[in-house]
Amino acid sequence: MNKKEKPNILLITTDTQRCDTLRCMGSTFAVSPHLDRLAEEGVLFDNAHTASPVCSPARSSLMTGLHTPIHGCIENGIDRKSGHMIFPDLLREQGYTNIMVGKTHFGEHSTSFDIIRDVKGEKSALSPEDSYGKFISQHGLSRSSVGLGSVPDDLHMDAFLVTTAMEEMEKCRQAGEGPFFTFCSLLSPHSPLDPPGDWATMFDDVVLPPIDYEPGDLENLSVHTRRLLGFLGQEDELADNLQRPETLTEIDKKRRLYYGMTAFIDAQVGRLLTYLDETGLRENTLILFSSDHGTQMFDHGFDDKHNYLDATWRVPFIMSMPGVLPSGKTTDFATWTDISATILAAAGTSSRYIQGFDLFTPLTQGLESPRRCATGTLYKSAAVATKRWKLEYYFEEQTGMMYDRVQDPSERCDLYNDPKYANVKEQLLVALLTWRADMIDLQLMEESQRGGGPVARRIIPYSLAMRGVDIEIRLGEKVAPLDHLLVV
Repeated sequence: MNKKEKPNILLITTDTQRCDTLRCMGSTFAVSPHLDRLAEEGVLFDNAHTASPVCSPARSSLMTGLHTPIHGCIENGIDRKSGHMIFPDLLREQGYTNIMVGKTHFGEHSTSFDIIRDVKGEKSALSPEDSYGKFISQHGLSRSSVGLGSVPDDLHMDAFLVTTAMEEMEKCRQAGEGPFFTFCSLLSPHSPLDPPGDWATMFDDVVLPPIDYEPGDLENLSVHTRRLLGFLGQEDELADNLQRPETLTEIDKKRRLYYGMTAFIDAQVGRLLTYLDETGLRENTLILFSSDHGTQMFDHGFDDKHNYLDATWRVPFIMSMPGVLPSGKTTDFATWTDISATILAAAGTSSRYIQGFDLFTPLTQGLESPRRCATGTLYKSAAVATKRWKLEYYFEEQTGMMYDRVQDPSERCDLYNDPKYANVKEQLLVALLTWRADMIDLQLMEESQRGGGPVARRIIPYSLAMRGVDIEIRLGEKVAPLDHLLVV
């Protein structure tokens, strides 16, 4: 595959987008015609999960293809380790022009990005000198969003980022010098919830399902989760607050703005699709769409991430390249560590360091996703989800939580200490802890080889044959059969 034959690649990500914002994922009320179209013209993963349900760790895993214990960013505010390969490094070797537009939050920028039009901080940040700050100041408006009515549709930050991505892709098309990789990283629907114009009132009269909350939900969260979220010991106070009429009114308003925000984002994706169609780029462009994590939006009583509940850990994920990938196909698992391996495979290359699956090649062959379960980490914990089971383990507390995802989709019946499920728990736990213990920084190990004695010389070929994805394969082989285990 020479440079001219390689596909263009467009990766679109959002921030804090739940799965119930897409009709194609079963929502009865979402407004998502363009993402639904993308799914109709591509592959939808209905069991996609982020690598870590919090922003910077997830984005660091996306760029490196590594889980958080390896790249080091285990929570927001902690830098990832320097020196790890990121997938645009290898794309550049394949002749790609790498374009970064929007939110980064994955640590240091690599010199392998040829064009960077990023934004500094969230939508509420001042940052007058970033790409959006310079743009919006020309219109006499503040860089910092103050909520509703801040800016008209076409000047909204996410609209600006989509316009910028299209401008940079168009420059590449006009130059005709080879393929491009564009990372269009949108900031919504992360707060502040500022859908412009009519998008702010779109859901005013829509009947939304009630929040998935029952008394006791807050105190039943793990200690690890409550500590991260900052309400350990305040559960009763928060639960009482959820009963107040003014709180319920505020929650209802926030939910309606959130879904209006995701509808606006869908329209921005539509603009990208229209651009690709009208320029003829669509036929040779692989499109990937996902979100760094979801959010509870008051399901289980709180509005945040930093947890393994489905509303937060599970994310939308769509891939589309008509004529190359199947159209209208739904398959199972994917995680954010798979994205880098998948993009590299589409570009005709790979990295053995990556702890994720190439999803592109199997799908082009008419096969299902090779991933058989989801894996994730969060601060001092790890989790695995199969089609039926979810097991979370908290290392410091030396305890966990386990749910039957089929019989208990709201994840309220913790089976971790139920004797009836002891066999399932034990096998899931051994597999998860083995996976975590087997996690190795292969790049560091390769770069640190210094010869040594006879044992070192014997082990070097074995070490250099290891692949990051091997731990995912072994875990999947151990846990997938448990979906069919008879529980007596």
